[in-house]
Amino acid sequence: MHSIIINADDFGISPGVNRAVCECFSNYMITSTTLMVNMPFCDEAVALAKERGFDERVGLHLNLTSGEPLTEDIRHFGIYCDRNGFFNALFQKNTATRLRLTKDESRVMGTEIEAQLIKYLQYGLPDHHLDSHHHVHTNASVYKVLAPLLKKYGIRSVRLSRNLYDRMSFLKTIYKKRYNRALSRSGVFTTDYFGSFRDFTVCHENLPKDCLTEIMVHPMYDGYGKLVDTRTDMYYEKDFFTRLNVAYEFY
Repeated sequence: MHSIIINADDFGISPGVNRAVCECFSNYMITSTTLMVNMPFCDEAVALAKERGFDERVGLHLNLTSGEPLTEDIRHFGIYCDRNGFFNALFQKNTATRLRLTKDESRVMGTEIEAQLIKYLQYGLPDHHLDSHHHVHTNASVYKVLAPLLKKYGIRSVRLSRNLYDRMSFLKTIYKKRYNRALSRSGVFTTDYFGSFRDFTVCHENLPKDCLTEIMVHPMYDGYGKLVDTRTDMYYEKDFFTRLNVAYEFY
């Protein structure tokens, strides 16, 4: 039997996503969600989680690529923000800055990460799990700054770098293995595998039976009001896992 965690990313990004996440919890389609604390509908998301009783399953979706940062200094660095002070994701699109940043670039990023961690904890959410928007926490330049903050703020579990793939380049495979090994040695809890629903459907038959896999989903409503994981029907995904007879787990 496969053991899986199903996490809904992007909680707090919009009212529609907030409603979709709530519907997923109500219908046992997900086991957890992660919150974007810099987004304008974050407060609404937390209120809904506490009202619906799933606040113990809300982690932090660290965000350095979308929306407006919580801190001021990072707004003045063009690799992070545009001239209006909104994240532009430029550092994430450049291999060099994904691997290494200057001292000042690391400093302002660390200040922003810490502000997001503090805001998350101030909500009183007990999950203490972290993943990130566009997987930025798996960048070497980000993890170097993030690692000491995980210990400082008591983060107990962190998402792996994506290691469920049908095909992956040799260099990317090596990097991901090294990152995941370092993460597992850091003392935080991790799953054995991580990927999307599609990744899992392609790879699940080759996974060890005693492993734990995290599957990320992005619940939302399409133009017809249907609950989807980006484009895939969420009820279809639920039926797939039911037929597979998976065991649902938690971080």
